[in-house]
Amino acid sequence: MEQQNSRREMIKKCLAVAATAGAAGTLSNTVLSTANAKEANTVSTIETFDLIIVGAGTGGLVTAIEAYDQGLKPLLIEKMDLPAGNSIYALGGVCACGTRFQKEAGIDANKEDLFTDMMAVSAGQADPALTRTYVEQVGGAVDWLQDTVGLKFLKMIQMPYPFLNRLHRIDGGGITGGGKLIRLLVAACKKRNIPLHFNTKAVELITDSSMSVSGVRALTDNGLVDFKARGGVVIASGGFSANSEMLTAYVGGVMAKIPLRGSPYVTGENISLAKPLFAKLVNLDQFHCGPILAATHVNPADALSNGHGVILDLRGKRIIDESNTYVTKARLLPVVTPENKAYILLDSRWAKAEHMVKKFTESNSPFFQDNTVEGLANKVGLPVDAVISSVNGYNNALKDNKLKELTPPCSYKTPEPLDRPPYYAFPYEAGMTATFGGPKINVSAQVVNMEDRPINGLYAVGNAAGGLFFKDYIGGSQLAGATVFGRIAARHIAQICKKANKA
Repeated sequence: MEQQNSRREMIKKCLAVAATAGAAGTLSNTVLSTANAKEANTVSTIETFDLIIVGAGTGGLVTAIEAYDQGLKPLLIEKMDLPAGNSIYALGGVCACGTRFQKEAGIDANKEDLFTDMMAVSAGQADPALTRTYVEQVGGAVDWLQDTVGLKFLKMIQMPYPFLNRLHRIDGGGITGGGKLIRLLVAACKKRNIPLHFNTKAVELITDSSMSVSGVRALTDNGLVDFKARGGVVIASGGFSANSEMLTAYVGGVMAKIPLRGSPYVTGENISLAKPLFAKLVNLDQFHCGPILAATHVNPADALSNGHGVILDLRGKRIIDESNTYVTKARLLPVVTPENKAYILLDSRWAKAEHMVKKFTESNSPFFQDNTVEGLANKVGLPVDAVISSVNGYNNALKDNKLKELTPPCSYKTPEPLDRPPYYAFPYEAGMTATFGGPKINVSAQVVNMEDRPINGLYAVGNAAGGLFFKDYIGGSQLAGATVFGRIAARHIAQICKKANKA
């Protein structure tokens, strides 16, 4: 089932839903009212919990629910006044194998193939142990999302590599699938009366004399408060995709200037909290980039991935091999053009052109259409002669079987000429989706130090953790990874608490 609303409208609905959840009585900051500081420099301490979770995204909420169901007493703190991480921006898919949903559909998606493909997509640089853990446990995690959280999926469909028959598309019911997932996770927390404190920003990890993590110091409406944890702290705050300073330092200044495709509140607490404890930080230069139109947040990925058309910069020149993935087309754009803006020119040979017109129209996003290349260039405002030259150059090279000799080359597998009006021009920019780097975790979701030893009491899940992703990822594996390792962290802390109780 296709979403009927634009990406922007769906995000607004998700935020409204999250705001409603945040206003619920069981999720308020009532505990904090007992911890008012008498003086400006006083740090208050409230009751001790089994674990403190930092961040109300998919990983954090999953950790809280699993921890509660393991018999623990969790507390989840969130710096914003509602769940506002990258999950609510996700169209919503979960990449998995061996799920009950697949088996019921007669699909045999085996673990070894998924492991091989995840490693290949990461150029062999993802941590094999983490990838293996993901593959082994993701099937049960998806079943858990259905049974425990109440998540529903759309009918399975066969998709191109590397999705194949692995993508479980979340039924958002009019909002993004990621937004629906967050809504259901918050409802599950509310059902369990799990305390979730909004407007509570983690500023420092609390450690004992052995540098084991025993809590979090957080800034609240009532000043600084120390939250103590018997079993540990789980960082689930996401990466640093909205932190310009960190992007400049770790990724490069060009990428720090591109628009966001996700949340403006994912600002690197995974780094700032873990680094003082000598956490091993990995893959800090790795990130996911995708197409976006910043003004309206519409996603033109379908137009860029259709295997047809030419990409022109503002000077009317081809700048990118159009056969690249939409991720590569986005990554290259701010490097090859100073404006970080280009147009994909298509004609009516693309069967879904009218669908894209509808999508852009509904989101009030600019696009252009004309019955001639010259007329199209005039409407877009591109140099007419340059555009005509680029289109003719492409068509002539195709006719002469010399597409790969163009500059840049064009490597379409089944290229077609641009000669069937009407012609369309859809703009796109490169946008920052998420960062992949962070404190390295082991298969128990424990953060490790420079010597690869676990930092007692410290965990990281979702995009706050480093090691699972590098270069790129199979769509749906970020939400799935947050679920897998969120549950793992909760179960590991449960084991620690049970041992402590017996001691």
